[in-house]
Amino acid sequence: MIDLPFSRPTLTQICDRIKTDMETRIIGVGSLLRRSTLKVLSKVYGGAIHLCYGFLKYMGDQLFILTADENYLIIHGTEYGLNKEVAVKATGSIFISGTADTVIPAATKIKSTSGYVYLTDESVTVKADGLVGANITAEVAGEDSNEDAGTILSFISPIVNIDTSVTVEMGGITGGLDAETVEEFRTRLLTRKRQPSHGGSANDYVTWTKEVSGVTRAWCLPAYNGIGTVGVAFTRDNDNSIVPNATQREIVEEYIIEHEDPASGEIIGIPVGCQTGLTIIELETQSIDFIISVFPNTTIIQTAIKAELEDLLYREGGPGETIYLSEINEAICSAQYNFNHVIVTPIVDITSSNTQVPVLGDVLFRDL
Repeated sequence: MIDLPFSRPTLTQICDRIKTDMETRIIGVGSLLRRSTLKVLSKVYGGAIHLCYGFLKYMGDQLFILTADENYLIIHGTEYGLNKEVAVKATGSIFISGTADTVIPAATKIKSTSGYVYLTDESVTVKADGLVGANITAEVAGEDSNEDAGTILSFISPIVNIDTSVTVEMGGITGGLDAETVEEFRTRLLTRKRQPSHGGSANDYVTWTKEVSGVTRAWCLPAYNGIGTVGVAFTRDNDNSIVPNATQREIVEEYIIEHEDPASGEIIGIPVGCQTGLTIIELETQSIDFIISVFPNTTIIQTAIKAELEDLLYREGGPGETIYLSEINEAICSAQYNFNHVIVTPIVDITSSNTQVPVLGDVLFRDL
């Protein structure tokens, strides 16, 4: 933070200043008696003025996105047409088996082995083949309620003639998102303020893509298929798979081409005629394996190193990006414990193609 030329006085300084003024202006010389009315008043006035200083300091902080608290950040966001993202409930489908013509009522509760509860969206009836599909929605919003296809769930209250266990259909239970944190919202606001729209710059493509719910990272690759073309890639790191599917890519493409500006209400998007040159890149994960010799080779140090490597790949990795060995060494050294290490593999910089996003693979530790 920048140090301002004005320093807020302490409560003691304010009280002493008022007391000194009273001694000088009323008594002329000498000091106030310990229990005199004027001395009591100096402390009362000092406390009130100190409170005013505190309020002014607080309101001063709210003037800036860097220092504002959550409530005032929301006000700042309103000026830019940006809202703090709320938590989203996960949805999906399940297979239910049982006796034909048996009814499973709407809002029937089903739970996972980890304790998350889901409710059926509508009433369904088992078909003649003994199976029926049902759409379900998580009871509580958040990314932890996402589940992979094939996961086994169970009815909380068994239903007669219906198998207790159900199976999550292909596609899994997805879409659950945690509420945006205050610092995440602050970062998004600062990005919007520092990088305003320029009618189709690289930053615009990234900003527009990240405005779509669920998108966490985005990249713009100018001249992706030659002059006058643009490639856009993004990830959904809070989903079961960080790589977006065809439907999610289509949603982003439509939003980039044309959407309503949250601040002005005007229809904005890429320049007219540029739609044919836009490509939403179908990404694939690039698993990066490491072999590291370390001393002391303890579980705590291993965990700390893995966390730093994962953070590095998240921050610096992306389509067409290069992560240098020097950055890998720096990331490992930033782990909070004292240790010595040598990177055995990789032995060259990590380079990703335009369709790859690096993720942490296997990390093997050896004694140094």
